[in-house]
Amino acid sequence: MKVECKGFDIEVTRERSCGGWSQLYFSIFRKSDGFECLSSFEDSQEKVSDKVKELKECIDNELKLSNPWNEEDLPF
Repeated sequence: MKVECKGFDIEVTRERSCGGWSQLYFSIFRKSDGFECLSSFEDSQEKVSDKVKELKECIDNELKLSNPWNEEDLPF
């Protein structure tokens, strides 16, 4: 599932890992410049729609910070 939220692209998919079990893969990218804010996976039975909701909350929380995604601390 791919959704847009406040200038960010959220993508969450459930796919089989190389080992054959179900994994939840998710990412957040800033649309303006393609900055990868978050990407990961987890061995979880959480619904894709629930993870999307969680990531929307994550965006809301990060945007409240003076240094969202710790971008100013990155070496590049």
